[in-house]
Amino acid sequence: MKGKMQSDAFLQIKERVRMEEKVEDSRFIATAQPVNSEEEAVAFIAEMKKEYHDATHNCWAWKTGHGRVARYRFNDDGEPSGTAGRPILKAIEGRNISNVSLVVTRYFGGTKLGTGGLMRSYGKLAQDLLKATEAEKKYVSQELKFSVSFDFVSVAHNIINTFSAELKDSQYGEDVTFIVDIRSSKYKLFRDKLTEATNGQIRFR
Repeated sequence: MKGKMQSDAFLQIKERVRMEEKVEDSRFIATAQPVNSEEEAVAFIAEMKKEYHDATHNCWAWKTGHGRVARYRFNDDGEPSGTAGRPILKAIEGRNISNVSLVVTRYFGGTKLGTGGLMRSYGKLAQDLLKATEAEKKYVSQELKFSVSFDFVSVAHNIINTFSAELKDSQYGEDVTFIVDIRSSKYKLFRDKLTEATNGQIRFR
C-alpha cells in the first residue's frame, strides 16, 4: 500500500475469505470474516468451530476499532501458549486490518512442528490470507449530536456534506436535532465550523 495511513484510518476486508495449505503432515485452513462488533466476532468463531468440529485446533484472533478504541482477543485453543492466537493477531495488526475475526483451523497430521514451527505456520497463513484479500479504507468516527434553529438547517447540511460526515438521524421539533458520525481527526474542526457558521446559535448535546 502506497502512502502513509492516516492515524484514524484502517483497512477492513470486504467479504469472508479462506485459504488452505499443508505444513508437513498437518492441514491448516484460515478463514477471515469482516465484523462490526465483538459479538459478531465471537459468533463467527463459534460458527467456524461448528463447521470444523472435528479439527484438532481452531485458533483465533479478532480485532475491532482502531487506535484508542481498539479491542482485541486471541486464543491458542490447546496449542502451546503463544504459538497460534498471538501470531494470528500479529498478522492482523501487521497489515493495519481491523473489524475482522480470523480463525486458523488445524488438522494434526502426526508430525510435531515445535513451537517455532507452529508460530510460523499460524502466522504466515493468516498473513498470506490477509495479503491476498481485497480491503477497503475505513475511518474511526465519533458521534456528534447537535441542535439548531430552522434558520440554520441548510447551513448544517452544507457543513455535514463538506466534511463528508454521515447523517444518521435528524429530528424536527421546536428546533432541528442532527445526529452525525464524523471522522475522529475532523471532529474538533467540524464542531468549530458549525459554531462559527451558526454564529454560536447551536447546542451540542
